Amino acid sequence: MNTAATPPSRLRSRLTLLLIVAMFFASFGIALVLRFTGWEPRHTRNVGTLLEPPVDLGAAVLVEDGDGRLALANDAREWTALVRVPAPCDDACWQRVAMLARVRAALGRHATDLRVRVLDAALPPAHRDALAPVQAVAVRGGLPATFAGPATGAPDLWLVDPHGYAVLYYAPGFDPGGLRKDLSRLLK
Repeated sequence: MNTAATPPSRLRSRLTLLLIVAMFFASFGIALVLRFTGWEPRHTRNVGTLLEPPVDLGAAVLVEDGDGRLALANDAREWTALVRVPAPCDDACWQRVAMLARVRAALGRHATDLRVRVLDAALPPAHRDALAPVQAVAVRGGLPATFAGPATGAPDLWLVDPHGYAVLYYAPGFDPGGLRKDLSRLLK
């Protein structure tokens, strides 16, 4: 018995195969076009400004209360938020820094993966309870010029990865909710 395919079914098989190949290459082509035109999905963008290239803070000498040196590069996979406050930091300014403690608490089980440190400013006794996990560090050298000196107007922040590189910058007046969004993606 001859079981050879009849010409219409052979043509249908070939068209099906060509359709599958065309669908594969069409999706690949669309992906290439999107990639090279610079398109990015909105939900994957950082709220903070991505520092390119990242700023190496390995030479920075930061000293915590009690003369303990803060190592920005660490094996514990802890990220560090370095906050710079204006020279005359009033109550509103310290309340803004206290919001960072709430951002840290909102990270849930990942809260211990974030250290919040204020650069070269003593924490006021009136706000110590609200600033509970936030600590002050003294800068003894090694920070780039962009970190030197007080902030202007409101606190600004640099997010430092566990390898000791500043990777994101948040300008004065940044949205703490945006910082929480970035951190929730980074700490997963």
